[in-house]
Amino acid sequence: MLPTTTSSDIRFGLLGPFEATVDGDALRIPGSAERALLAVLLLARGRIVPASALIDRLWADSPLPADPLNALQLRVSKLRRVFKNAGLDLVQRDSGGYRAAVDPATIDAEAFERQIRQVRASVAGAGAPSEADLAAYDTALGLWRGDALADFAAESWAVPESVRLEDLRRTAYAERAQIALSLGRHAEVVTDLEPLLRADPTHEAMAGLLMVALYRAGRQADALEVFTRTRTTLDVDLGLEPSASLRSLHERVLRQDPSLGASGEVTLSTPAVRPNHLGSGPQLSGLPNDLAPLVGREELLVSLSDRVGASRLTTLVGPGGSGKTALGLHAAQRLADRFPDGTVLVRLAAIRSSEHIVPAVATAVGMPQDGSAIDLQQRLVDFLADKHLLLVIDNCEHLVDPVATLVEELLTRCPRLTVIATSREPLALPSEVQTLVGPLPTPLEDDDAETIAAAPSVQLLIHRISTVLPGFEADRQTYAALGRIARALDGMPLALELAAARAATLSPSDLADRLDQRFTLLTSGSRTAEDRQRTLRATVDWSYDLLDDLEKRVFVGLAVFHGGWTLTAAEQVLADEETDPSQVIHAVGRLVEQSLIVTERGSVTRYRMLETLREYAADRLSQSGRTDTLATRHAHYFGQVAERSAQAMRGHGDARARHLLVDEQANVRSAIAWLEGPAGDIDAALRLAGQLGLFWHQGRHLEGRRILRRLLEQDRGSAAARAAALQAVSLVERPRACVVHPHPRCADAARESLTIFRECGDADGTAVSQVLLAVEGVNGQEPESSALLDAAEKSFRERGDRWGLAVAGFVRLETALKARDEPAAIRLGRATAAEFRQLDDPWGHSAVLYHLGYGLRHFGRLRESARTLEQAIDVAASAGIHNTVQWALADLGITHLELGDEESARDAFRRAELASRHVGDRAGSILAAYGRGRLAERQQDWSSAISLLTESVQGFETLETPAMTAKATLALARCHEQAYEPEAAAERYAEARALGLTAGELAVAAQAEEGLARLDGGRTDQGQ
Repeated sequence: MLPTTTSSDIRFGLLGPFEATVDGDALRIPGSAERALLAVLLLARGRIVPASALIDRLWADSPLPADPLNALQLRVSKLRRVFKNAGLDLVQRDSGGYRAAVDPATIDAEAFERQIRQVRASVAGAGAPSEADLAAYDTALGLWRGDALADFAAESWAVPESVRLEDLRRTAYAERAQIALSLGRHAEVVTDLEPLLRADPTHEAMAGLLMVALYRAGRQADALEVFTRTRTTLDVDLGLEPSASLRSLHERVLRQDPSLGASGEVTLSTPAVRPNHLGSGPQLSGLPNDLAPLVGREELLVSLSDRVGASRLTTLVGPGGSGKTALGLHAAQRLADRFPDGTVLVRLAAIRSSEHIVPAVATAVGMPQDGSAIDLQQRLVDFLADKHLLLVIDNCEHLVDPVATLVEELLTRCPRLTVIATSREPLALPSEVQTLVGPLPTPLEDDDAETIAAAPSVQLLIHRISTVLPGFEADRQTYAALGRIARALDGMPLALELAAARAATLSPSDLADRLDQRFTLLTSGSRTAEDRQRTLRATVDWSYDLLDDLEKRVFVGLAVFHGGWTLTAAEQVLADEETDPSQVIHAVGRLVEQSLIVTERGSVTRYRMLETLREYAADRLSQSGRTDTLATRHAHYFGQVAERSAQAMRGHGDARARHLLVDEQANVRSAIAWLEGPAGDIDAALRLAGQLGLFWHQGRHLEGRRILRRLLEQDRGSAAARAAALQAVSLVERPRACVVHPHPRCADAARESLTIFRECGDADGTAVSQVLLAVEGVNGQEPESSALLDAAEKSFRERGDRWGLAVAGFVRLETALKARDEPAAIRLGRATAAEFRQLDDPWGHSAVLYHLGYGLRHFGRLRESARTLEQAIDVAASAGIHNTVQWALADLGITHLELGDEESARDAFRRAELASRHVGDRAGSILAAYGRGRLAERQQDWSSAISLLTESVQGFETLETPAMTAKATLALARCHEQAYEPEAAAERYAEARALGLTAGELAVAAQAEEGLARLDGGRTDQGQ
């Protein structure tokens, strides 16, 4: 229902201080709580927000009221009363939630985004920008009255949306500058961009535009200085070199290239590229390097490239086997230069459940999935929010609804993201541009040889046959046969490729004769969608019928794998009484030759099926009655893979086994799903999940938590199997992804698993659970901590487990640091770091160095602390452990601050903020705010310090890091005290004392107690 007074002109302002106006008059909404509620509803843009979601957001940073639903209803009632007095009915209840019944165009944030989209489309359609386009950008940017959601800057629910809007604002300024340059308004661009580049000095596109503007304004020296400043910032902050386009622009300025001064030419630089150093950490997966040539789709490829340039969502729609994936990959390859942050392929074919879609996208774009309180999808949105990236999402049809939901959110909240999707049906989103990928054109029956040869379907056949039979040549008779094949297969690329694969054993005439005899359906004219599916199945039937019995058995059995397999896996799972391992190897080779499976080259060759073929094989497998047997063997094999990988991560066995699980995630998920099902083995599922605990702990906390909680909530399985899963819980639930951070949930899981392992006589399980429970002694919450560690170390020594001893040493280090036992902490830190280094374990090595560096600072050994933290950063960065990098950089900044080196401190805080882009949980940004708050405190800028520290306290609460919350609260209390705000200071000191005691930060609690005493003394003096 729309507002009851339709003649009223109501407007809402989120781009600055919150405001609501009716017919130009400000509408007063008393109460910040009611304004926050309205803002949350407005951000939903007319969609229903469930009551539970509203409660989660509005009370995220404060204790829940006794009756949350009643408290929410009270806020709604007050808000409704305000609008009712103005003759409006805006806040409406609907399906268990609430929505703001407003036209989204009345919200300035929505109006801004719409205007930007419209002007972009106008520029793309016209080919050249105009003064009208420039005015349109000015109109859109003129909607901003200050920072986005300025009244709610301290609210966690507002942070992601404000960051997204601010990023879009900066992008719009850069696009406006590009248009202004093309129109010759150089001085105007300089005035606009100089302050923006100072605020974001690593923005190469903006730097390139400013250099062009300065050069055209006759300020060559200033343009060169911009390049020098940008290069220095990139090198110091990120260890990057400027992009090729920015370097080229620099050279042209030096040469005083006359063409650079020509109005209309603008060079946008792409982001910097990291130098190619060994061990520089994981990079985006990108696209396959060995794409087969695209035949018969040249015109469609050109058209598709233009459409992707004009639209942010293009869906390639067509039947299975029509070549959608190949077309999408070639388009992405062709467009790669337009996307500075990369082009990434996300394969969904192996994903069988909607809950695995977000992890698959996160893995493809290189986003770590380790510990944080933030939901994984929210974290992915934050990670991609400022990236100029092209995602190719392949095979969406079996998960079309959840994929559409995710794509819509990504496109809405990540303004520089572009998506190409392939699916048998559209995603049905408003912004979607659909491209039909149908069969290739086929020749007519009475066409001559030249006409047949020119048909795209025949060209594809000839090209693929030539790869099987080098030097293949066709005469008129052969062209006639090829035309018959193309028509019989309706020009479907997959069917044509399968036919061409038989050219080594069957001539084109023989192929054509077999098709006419076997599949009369293939020669029919127009077909419905269902007929297309039958056509493809008939093609696969034909290919399958040409296999011998061994090849058929292996081909069908391979359907049990998801996401690919190795030759070893195929041997172990498929070899049985009827088929020995050597036969499996032979059959896999033959299937590769016949294009029924494909190879993926790497350090270890992997194999996979096209999903259409895998589904066909799965149907055959089901009919054979072998599904249960092979699924059980598959699950058993990948349980062994997980066990070997877990041992390797603990320093035992081949170090390469550590990386096995990265490639086998789809198979491992499938194995767990099978084992927990009705025909599976819940004990095996629990044990498998238990083996994955350390793997999940070192980068995939969120997925591990979800699977473990699901398995354990079923309350099934033996005690020993549940103990294994509980031990994994004690790892993956750790705050901040750190094994030595206490947590009640981790303690409960470790204690329960310890009891079971003791009863079962499992020495290794007992020792590991003892260490995990002893972590609670760091805060003094576990009185038996020392005895637990003694017992665990004795067991590790007896069994020669150096990794277990190193982890126990890590716990002792953290305990010594909390107890401020300087000699013990330094001795333990150095010895444990050396042990992890010898074990070639960068996770443990960097973590111990980070904690030791942190401790050295608190012991006053500042220069040693700085050196140790820098070592931790180097080790973690080389292994791609970005979570450690951002926290260590923040501590390095505090150390520099205490050394009096404010410039190095600022540099470290800036690098911490940049590092957070690789993690997605905003920890680096929160740490940077904390560091800058401490810097403002040092400079006695109490107002700035209070604002920054308040922001960091709220951020640390969101991250569930009580120790850092306590420290930031203590610093905030000091600033309130110095700013002569005794009541606020007393409140914060009391909070810091309570937080310090809870988190085991006794020094923080003691300093807070001293602050309260000072305040009480001041009050007494005033009274006297």
